[in-house]
Amino acid sequence: MNFFICFAVLLISATCNGQSGNEKSPLCKSRNTYVNLEGKCDSYIECRDYQAIETNCPDGLNYNPNAEWPAYPCSYPQDVPCAGRRSSQPAEPTANCPRQYGYFKSPLANENDCGHYRLCNGGQAFEMYCPAGLAFNADNARCDWPELVSSCNAENYIGFKCPQPSYDVSGNPIVTNHRYEGNCYVFYSCVKGHAHILSCDEGFAFDAVNGRCEIEDRVNCDARTSKKQAPI
Repeated sequence: MNFFICFAVLLISATCNGQSGNEKSPLCKSRNTYVNLEGKCDSYIECRDYQAIETNCPDGLNYNPNAEWPAYPCSYPQDVPCAGRRSSQPAEPTANCPRQYGYFKSPLANENDCGHYRLCNGGQAFEMYCPAGLAFNADNARCDWPELVSSCNAENYIGFKCPQPSYDVSGNPIVTNHRYEGNCYVFYSCVKGHAHILSCDEGFAFDAVNGRCEIEDRVNCDARTSKKQAPI
């Protein structure tokens, strides 16, 4: 009996002196915070009540070293590049997704369907499309100008060939605007020979005579019903 009493006294004493399993981790300078794991792209330390918990981001997401607790610290790679760090976990592909989370070029897109991409969320694939006139750039997982996407035939995708580019006396490119058939609220804008599809602000329509957006009531337009339709 005396043995068990002594053991209990020693246990209570150790706990009071901070020698229990709940000692503060030397990694946790603050009570609740995130700590970067040197060289790791998708792993981090979460401190809770000064206890260090090593955690992995979901597959396909990166740890954001600038995240402040308790905000969620994992983001898509296009928002938080690895910047010299490396992934600490292997990919977990599914039948339709190369990683559990991320934006990827869709295998269902044809060669002229440059705006078609795939969003993977928890291993499930969702077919998505960039806003009209933009193409999906797999290099940065963003919708981009078509001429910046090497795999995209921009002219075929946009459906318009710009005139030869011209420059002013200072060498600056001259921007020219052109009518979009069937929709007077959008137009082609040519910069350095590359066509972009742009739209007029609310209440304005494109005037092909002067090559700019004007108050829509002043524009002779026979395609006003197309205002809310995507041009491509």
